[in-house]
Amino acid sequence: MKRIFIIGMIVAALASACRAPEKTVAPTSTPSAPSALEVLLANSRNVVGPNRFALGVVRDGNSVKDAQVHLQFFDLTSGQAVATQEMDAPYYGDNLGQAGVYVAHADFKQAGAWGVEVTVTQAGYAPEAKRLAFDVLAQDPSPGIGALAPRTKNLTLSDVGGDRAKICSALEDDSLLHRVSIAEAVTNGKPTVILFATPRFCATRTCGPSLQVVTSLAQNYADRVNFIHVEVYKNFETFEVADAMREWNLETEPWLFFVDRDGKIVAKFEGGITAKEIVPAFLKFIGG
Repeated sequence: MKRIFIIGMIVAALASACRAPEKTVAPTSTPSAPSALEVLLANSRNVVGPNRFALGVVRDGNSVKDAQVHLQFFDLTSGQAVATQEMDAPYYGDNLGQAGVYVAHADFKQAGAWGVEVTVTQAGYAPEAKRLAFDVLAQDPSPGIGALAPRTKNLTLSDVGGDRAKICSALEDDSLLHRVSIAEAVTNGKPTVILFATPRFCATRTCGPSLQVVTSLAQNYADRVNFIHVEVYKNFETFEVADAMREWNLETEPWLFFVDRDGKIVAKFEGGITAKEIVPAFLKFIGG
């Protein structure tokens, strides 16, 4: 199987310079400098209910990190554009290089066709609006928020005689994340943080930075919380996808899940994560 890659991530966009089909709203005035603005969906899927809605913004082939981004969503399921919700999307990317994203939290009430108008305001340019269409699925194909986490028996250090290299591609030591399996963790009464990522072979180049964020949390909270890193591949030569990835029906990387003491998923994050976004969410998750 080919190496997994996330749909619409900024890294791929920068490498390929591809432009997604979209409608452009004319700016209110002439920009002070020539620009080619792209807005890219960073989610591989959106589902009915709450969603972490991530976007990449690229201008003239470079990731935009200093813009104000405002979103307005439209329900298109009836054939008419019905405005539903609007919000700002702050930027997260302090450790992600060119792969930082603007993130909002949207709630989609029904499955079908939806649209979003993204207004980008950046110093030196007139505000520009881009319209993107996307589909909302009726059900999450991977374990969703509120669902019980699959009791996956992923390999741990004890299963490989302590040889971390057999189950992890990270060069940095993340042994704290390989002590218990998911099956053990979600039934031992502690909250659990699970990261699916392949640091050395990540197509999006965000797995390593994401692992660093989770490892840092583990160094301070491993006595209270289960921390688990699951590799995307079971074999680093053939790149055969890990059984855990198939069991969780994950087709992109990285993914981060928060699982509560009862084994239920309470939050999930697709794509690269930053301490700025995750640490507050983690502290809320464990109750401070």
